[in-house]
Amino acid sequence: MAKDLKINAGKTAIVLIEPQNDFLSPGGTMYAYIKESLAKRGVIQNLQGLLQNARGKVKIFYVPFQPFEKGFPELKKGGPGCEGLRGIEMDMKADWGTGAWLKGTPGPEIVKELTPQPGDIVVAGKMTLDAFHSTPLDYLLRANEIETVAFTGFHTNWCVESSARSAYDKGYRVIVLSDCTGTDTDEEQNYAEKWIFPKIGRVMTSKEFLAAL
Repeated sequence: MAKDLKINAGKTAIVLIEPQNDFLSPGGTMYAYIKESLAKRGVIQNLQGLLQNARGKVKIFYVPFQPFEKGFPELKKGGPGCEGLRGIEMDMKADWGTGAWLKGTPGPEIVKELTPQPGDIVVAGKMTLDAFHSTPLDYLLRANEIETVAFTGFHTNWCVESSARSAYDKGYRVIVLSDCTGTDTDEEQNYAEKWIFPKIGRVMTSKEFLAAL
């Protein structure tokens, strides 16, 4: 990163994707796959520090996955995405129920360590990998005159990557904060950081990002 890089805080937003119990809490449907990487890289602690130091400087948007009713009746049987979600329901079990993102269980709730604070914006409606696809995120960013989006959250090579690609296509300046994203393995994390994100924007640490504001 160039030492003289300056980021216009008034035109910048942090987007935090899916900081929810199903990913990040013991007993969560997919926690077992990511827990070692989370602990090794200190991702939740890094996110806490980022949000604490960025509030009041940039806008912060949370984009959690939308809870579904049991059986995913919101999705037409056999329709796009339906097979994968039903597979999650059948094949993955959580301590609080069967399947991910089930309404009425702790799974879709945002983890306590990353609870939104007054002034943060929680964007509803995410039902696909891309945080823009089924949500008003693009409208809300533009309504706040945002030009640069710093992506954080989970999983790095799934929803974060899909959302970052979409932001690039929509004309936003893209930043991915490497120490504030997480996925199942180092191989997946490193590949996205080395080969994907530099082609659509910048890869920075949270400390570099905060210093550039």
